[in-house]
Amino acid sequence: MANIFGIRRSDPSEELVSISDRGADALLDILVLAASALAETDSQRRLAVWLAEHDRNYGVGTVGFYLSDMPWDSDSFEEDRQFMVRVTDAASQKTGWEVLDYRPNADHLMPMLGWFRKGFVRLKTADINHGILSDWLSDMDDDDPVFHGFPRCKKHGVYLAWHGCRICNTK
Repeated sequence: MANIFGIRRSDPSEELVSISDRGADALLDILVLAASALAETDSQRRLAVWLAEHDRNYGVGTVGFYLSDMPWDSDSFEEDRQFMVRVTDAASQKTGWEVLDYRPNADHLMPMLGWFRKGFVRLKTADINHGILSDWLSDMDDDDPVFHGFPRCKKHGVYLAWHGCRICNTK
């Protein structure tokens, strides 16, 4: 099953991109590695955790999303948007790939990383869903890692999500 990614829900269907389940696993692994390496603020750490939560092990074809639906903090949107541009650049430079127990197919992933980079560049404050961050946080349990100092996987160094380490979970 394919995973669909878009910038804004209002964008025409021809602007959406599709990637296979295995491709989405690898894409999100490398984005989470880069985001975990670069995050400096809590809002950036939350974005890394949110990406880590998109784990196909909890359903095939379920990790696609719209960039506008990420849990953006309105107060730090511009800084966080630039952070995500840097994340795609770092992932393109294979930041953290050495900790993976598989070799991602760079030929397939680089075009997707390019699409994500362009999407983050195009994303504007007016595009974001301003209620997503509070909804996402309110849906969490009290023991969620986001509320406990953003712990990291000891093996992979990525921020943990409610289901643990996304890299450890990748099959």
